[in-house]
Amino acid sequence: MSGTQRLSVVAIPALFLAAILCGLLESGLELARAEGGTAFVGTVLSVDTSSGKFAVKKDGGGSRFTFVANEKTHFDGGAKAVKDLKKDDHVAVLYQVQGSQYVALNVTLTK
Repeated sequence: MSGTQRLSVVAIPALFLAAILCGLLESGLELARAEGGTAFVGTVLSVDTSSGKFAVKKDGGGSRFTFVANEKTHFDGGAKAVKDLKKDDHVAVLYQVQGSQYVALNVTLTK
């Protein structure tokens, strides 16, 4: 792995967390695509631990996405896996579209 690749692996979650702390995501604004990921902030509607999927409705109404977590998904804010998410939790998800799936790169439980 080159120095640039190592930096991007560390920089993506760090930039995402910095955006949350600055209130950018809390205001419901979607960040522009950053390193191939897109941010989505909302409330958990359902969790399917057997498939690793969870549905989130965007703050302020509108979009509802079903995300899939895999072994590369990073969790913050007290959650360590999909099983730790509950209906009505507030989350910020950094995801990528891979084929027909919204794959969660980072999930932050924001309460």
